Amino acid sequence: MKLVKLLDREGSHLVSDPTNITILRELVTSEQAVSDIAEKLNLSTLNVWRRMQKLHNAKLIEQTTTKKVGNLEKKFYRSTAAFFTPQQYFNFTPKDASLKEAFEIYNGIQNKMMAKAAAYGDIPNDTDPVDFSFFVNMLVFADVCGRPEIQAKIIELKEKLARFNQQTNVA
Repeated sequence: MKLVKLLDREGSHLVSDPTNITILRELVTSEQAVSDIAEKLNLSTLNVWRRMQKLHNAKLIEQTTTKKVGNLEKKFYRSTAAFFTPQQYFNFTPKDASLKEAFEIYNGIQNKMMAKAAAYGDIPNDTDPVDFSFFVNMLVFADVCGRPEIQAKIIELKEKLARFNQQTNVA
C-alpha cells in the first residue's frame, strides 16, 4: 500500500461519493471481502460489488487474497493507498500577484514535504497504515519546517498573505 496516490479524473469522481469514501476507509484499515463491507454498511452485496469493481478498475483498491468458503471463492481487497489526493489541486495558481508569490512559497514547501514523504514508498505490511501515514506526515512536517531556510520562507509567506489580506480584507 502506498502512502499517497494522486487521482486522475475518474478517481476524483469516485472518491467524491460518500459511500465510496467509506469503502476506501474500511479497506485502508484492513483487507475485507465485498460481503463483509456490505454487512458493515448495511448495503446489498451487489451494490457494494459494483462499487468495488469501479474502485478496482480505477486502481484505488486491489485484490489481496482469495479464500475458499464451501464451494465459493471469497475475494479480499484492500486500498492501494492510505490517502488520495485529486491531481486537479495542482493545476491552479492564484491570479493576484501577491497571492501568487505566496502560493509559490507555499507550493515549494509542500513539494519538499511531498518529496520527503514519497521517499518512504510503501507502507510496511506489519504496520497500521493510518498510524504510519500520520507518523510520516508529522515527521516530514517537523523535519522540513524545522529547517532555518524553511522558517525564513514561512515568515516571507506570512508577510505576503498579510499584504493580500490588507488589500482584500479577507480575514
